[in-house]
Amino acid sequence: MKIATWNINGIRARQESLRAWLESRQPDIVVLEEVKAREEEIPETITGIAGYRKFWNGSTFKKGYSGVGVLVREGSLGEFTCEPPPFDVENRTLVLHAPQFTLIGAYVPRGDGAEHYAVKLRYLADMKAFIAKLITEGREVAFAGDINVALRDIDVHRSQNKPGATGLRPEERAAIEAHLELGLHDIVRELNPDKKDLFTWWPNWKFARERNLGWRIDCIYLTSALAGIVSVVSVDLDEKSSDHAPVTVEFSF
Repeated sequence: MKIATWNINGIRARQESLRAWLESRQPDIVVLEEVKAREEEIPETITGIAGYRKFWNGSTFKKGYSGVGVLVREGSLGEFTCEPPPFDVENRTLVLHAPQFTLIGAYVPRGDGAEHYAVKLRYLADMKAFIAKLITEGREVAFAGDINVALRDIDVHRSQNKPGATGLRPEERAAIEAHLELGLHDIVRELNPDKKDLFTWWPNWKFARERNLGWRIDCIYLTSALAGIVSVVSVDLDEKSSDHAPVTVEFSF
């Protein structure tokens, strides 16, 4: 089973790229962030893709803002549900409960400005409480999405590793550490512990991507049983239509 996360940065702008990527990579489940569309605005070229069930938490908070989706290959799971959790803000979250695990797909707030930074920290705290409850209930959990935090210095290019920058602040890094302390594994980093320049997002600067001046902020965190059956992790650097690269983990169930 392959689970992927991809900040698509506007599904209407990326509809042909998404179709081509799905046909090429064939993930079983993909979480899409920054859909930037209400459900009724999702292009028919996407809603009509055969072989996938599609779930949306569209941009109803603000037009053309945020929004997430989850696409599930027909037959890849047993009976499951998919809906926003009670703590969702700004159309940023979908939760899929399947027999094998619970998948939380999230677009964490960036946190620019004092007011939105507080929203980010509250969201991460609510997410932690939600995951902790699932683990207490005996659920295996996959938390996937655009986390908007570079957890370690190795996760951001040295040219942008500036103290106090949004995405690098001690409070938000501590919030992610608190998630990991629940028993989650940052599986891409664990399987690439010393790999530098392993980035998933690049600023919109001239030649920033070509020079790999990036950040690793798109992540998949897994409880131990799921982490133990991961066979492959990958960052799809060939897909360049968005400012984020897709991240995929492959499980051997």
